[in-house]
Amino acid sequence: MQLLLSIVTLFGAANIGAAVAVVRRDCSFTFAAENGDTCLSMATSWGITQAEFISYNPGAVCSALVSGKEYCVEWTGAAPVTTSSTTTKSTTSSVISSTTTSAAPSGPSPTQDGIVSDCKKFHLAASGDTCGGIVSKYGVFTLAQFYAWNPALGNDCSGLWLGYYYCVAVTGTPTTTAPATTTTAAPSGPSPTQDGIVADCKRYHIAASGDTCQKIVDTYQTFSLTQFDCSGLWLGYNYCIAITGTPTTAPDGPTVSPTQSGVSAKCNKWYLVASGDYCQKIADQFAISLSDFYTLNPAVGTSCGSLWLGYYVCVGSS
Repeated sequence: MQLLLSIVTLFGAANIGAAVAVVRRDCSFTFAAENGDTCLSMATSWGITQAEFISYNPGAVCSALVSGKEYCVEWTGAAPVTTSSTTTKSTTSSVISSTTTSAAPSGPSPTQDGIVSDCKKFHLAASGDTCGGIVSKYGVFTLAQFYAWNPALGNDCSGLWLGYYYCVAVTGTPTTTAPATTTTAAPSGPSPTQDGIVADCKRYHIAASGDTCQKIVDTYQTFSLTQFDCSGLWLGYNYCIAITGTPTTAPDGPTVSPTQSGVSAKCNKWYLVASGDYCQKIADQFAISLSDFYTLNPAVGTSCGSLWLGYYVCVGSS
């Protein structure tokens, strides 16, 4: 009986020892990862280095932390040693794998995960930067190459972070910029403007709340919607509304088509009727009275019964 008790005691002690070796009792605080978190993002949030985060969480896949899983972010006592000879085989494999996948090129900091390891030159993202703008600035690589060297950007530049460094050259990338004739020179004028604005712009319009491309064209009446080429209107940005040869004043009489009959030849401001429009809504939009709107557009009637979709109506006259 005494021998059996000794065996049981010894077996229990061995199991307790094994449990102590597995459980990391020096981790003093854990926090659940959120969707999109990486080793770097969690380490930054908790004021530790990425290397410390990896040592606290051996086996973590830095580029894809599990959302909702608890990770150690605070350690008491001496930091854990991830390459100890007492580490189990499975833990050692995980640590080696993690170290291999998170290896970053020697260079400035911070950078995002996955940046190409043989990067030779970096760009610090500043306010107003876009991926296309960075590619245009250096002129020695394509947008596809920029995305490949910096996979955290995604394929739509949605991962461009202010104050982070991005790779703009690898082994073999030309060291001189492309000829100036291959890039679009920015015109002298107000700021900010979007990339690709015509170089000989003579006059600008700053986009305000409620602006649309058609509304801007209708306001000036000296260029067409095709000439304006409006594919992405950003609030507060300046857009070109005149180049060499563009008229400085709108011509007399209707300049748009189609229009309903009876509109005054003195009309100098137009609006294209869209789905969902009604007379009071249009009058309110252009700050005119409903009676004035009916006077300017007699074919509409006095009860808005003949407001035609896709036709221009007058919303101002000289």
